[in-house]
Amino acid sequence: MFLRNALSAVLTIAACASFYGVEASEASKSLTGSDFASAIAKGTTFVKFYSPQCPHCQVLAPTWEQLAVDHLGLAQTKNFKFAEVNCLIEGDVCEDNDVRGYPSLQLFKDGKNVQVYKGSRSIEELGDFVETKADEYYSKNQNVRSDINSDINPLGQVIVLDSKNYESSLKDGQPWLVEYYAPWCGHCKALAPVYEELAMALKGKVNVAKVDCPANEVICRSQKVRGYPTIKLHQHGQATDFNKQRTLESLSAFALGATEPSIKPIDLGDLQDIKSSPDVAFIYLYDDNTSKDITSVIEKQSQIFYEQVAIHSAADPVIARQLSVTKVPALAVLKDERQYEFSGSLSDARAVQSWIELVRSPLVPLVTSSNTAAVLNSPGWVVLGIFDPSKPSTAAARRALIETAHAYKKQLSSGERSLLDGRPVRFAMLDATKWTNYIRNALNIELLNLPVFVAVNSQNEVFYPHGTDGRRVPLDEVALLQYVADMEAGRLEEQSMLSYVQKTFRRVTERVSSVFGFVGDHPYVTMILGTALMYGIIRKIGGSGSESRPEGLAKAD
Repeated sequence: MFLRNALSAVLTIAACASFYGVEASEASKSLTGSDFASAIAKGTTFVKFYSPQCPHCQVLAPTWEQLAVDHLGLAQTKNFKFAEVNCLIEGDVCEDNDVRGYPSLQLFKDGKNVQVYKGSRSIEELGDFVETKADEYYSKNQNVRSDINSDINPLGQVIVLDSKNYESSLKDGQPWLVEYYAPWCGHCKALAPVYEELAMALKGKVNVAKVDCPANEVICRSQKVRGYPTIKLHQHGQATDFNKQRTLESLSAFALGATEPSIKPIDLGDLQDIKSSPDVAFIYLYDDNTSKDITSVIEKQSQIFYEQVAIHSAADPVIARQLSVTKVPALAVLKDERQYEFSGSLSDARAVQSWIELVRSPLVPLVTSSNTAAVLNSPGWVVLGIFDPSKPSTAAARRALIETAHAYKKQLSSGERSLLDGRPVRFAMLDATKWTNYIRNALNIELLNLPVFVAVNSQNEVFYPHGTDGRRVPLDEVALLQYVADMEAGRLEEQSMLSYVQKTFRRVTERVSSVFGFVGDHPYVTMILGTALMYGIIRKIGGSGSESRPEGLAKAD
């Protein structure tokens, strides 16, 4: 009897293990950079972004597996799926989806992030969330709006958006130019009359709106508004930041530019320039038999990603052969010395848009005024390739930096590398001719000595100017990988970005600030100490005077 019960228990455990092991992997699909966009392009997908090293992720793992298995049927009945991404391996996917901590549970609808789950991670509360959202988004699919007003900015006025009408207004696919402002902001007040004039100039072409951020904090936080005014062009679920001078002409040109396709036809000569450029470039290849619907999808992408990516087109079979593309129509992207091709259906606009969103950022970005905060000022170390584009040696050095970044990413994924200060090392390029003061004053580098590689930590205001031999890092992949390994092992000597004068000024400023801080925090103590000090000074002066009088009187006698 005992043996029979024991055997029954073992079989039960084995069955459960099989159920929550094999079937769980089928219920919650593991995604990578190559299939993430296509997997979430249609329907509703609940995605777990995690790291195998994260203790909270380890605790959540069995709960997540049970959740996915318990709701496996939703995939058939309501097109609701589960997926997961290992951020230690697929760092680009997690960064593109703004994953800031592990685990991060995010809900996607037709390729768009619609909600980050913030509730309890118990199986009960997660189950309630899944069932509610499955019903909600399935219902939305069944009830397509037919009452959308197709007129764009019919009155030429600035529309006020808030929590009640923001999402419903922006989700219809029309172009919306939105100013995120604060009523007390001086620059916002100066822009107001120009913005009103702009709304009239864009009548019938682009909707013009504004959002009061202090009154609608949730909206502005979701749009990552960090200063006022922030102006974004919203269209087809994408937002493009306006970063130029806020004049009527530049604002109007920016808004109107996204209302028409901006695909640039290229020839064989243009292709060579594109290949040698550090910029990310998409190339749409087609022929006379290509469906107009597919071309329309690509044209729409050029509007959605206006001023974010360059989309080129070519019907030349020679260009297709140069890119090793054997079947057209096709969409390829050239970036970081690599070529990637979209593998899904080009007639699926959602899938194409999600793929472009996923691959548009380079592994080794060029530092510009618009991405400085994200590239240079983020926590952690960045290996900078500092180049002068006019020098012949730049091309080879840039290639070495990019190949090093690829090799580092591969080694990091396989566990061959360790993290530096708990974060992966990043790579970037700097055009020294546009950052002369920075490289001279902060990094003590002259243009004559370029190109060079140097690792910087802007938040800590330090950098590693040399390798272990006290010399500049050689311009090749092997030497640069060793330089990174020496950084991780703590074998390099760091140097401050601040000069002696800057350090002295900072110390004085900090001490003065600490004194004022003490005075503000302890006014009564400060008053007592000040009174005691004044009393001591008066006593000292008074004592000195009384000792001098008798001596003077003696002389008078």
